[in-house]
This record gives sequence, structure tokens and C-alpha cells, in this order.
Amino acid sequence: MNVIIKVSMANYDAWKETFDNHAERATVCDESKTTVGKVDETSAIVMLYDVDMQKMQGLFGSEFMVSLTEKLQIVNDEMHSFTSLQP
Repeated sequence: MNVIIKVSMANYDAWKETFDNHAERATVCDESKTTVGKVDETSAIVMLYDVDMQKMQGLFGSEFMVSLTEKLQIVNDEMHSFTSLQP
């Protein structure tokens, strides 16, 4: 499954640095295709491909992610699945 997430945070740059260094994310999706688009200083759009939703749910519930969410004031405003269009 492919997932697109609208994310809000206190500071995009601090969030992006942490996001880029979070190696464990590669265990739940095809990290080579992960795409991040900065919307403004406090929000971004994230596209994840070939996501294992059960593993992702476990990752989001991990102690690391819970404390990071608090520290960086992260809110996953919206999450949707999508499929790629075939040529």
C-alpha cells in the first residue's frame, strides 16, 4: 500500500533532520521511493510506498516516536492511501 500523509510540526527543519536520520522507517516501506514536500515552516506532505501498515502502526506507537511526536509537536493531520497510475 502507498500512503500520503499531511504532517504538521513545530519546526520543519528540525523535523526534517530527524526524519532523514530515522533509519527504522526503511523497515516499514520502500525507503528508496520516500518523498517529502515542504509546504511551509510548520507542515509537509510525505509519500511512502509499499508500506507494511501493521509494521507502520507499531513504529508510530514506539516509545521513540511517541517522545519525538511530543518534542517536535508532530501531528499527522491526514493520511490517505493511493495507487500509482499505470502508463
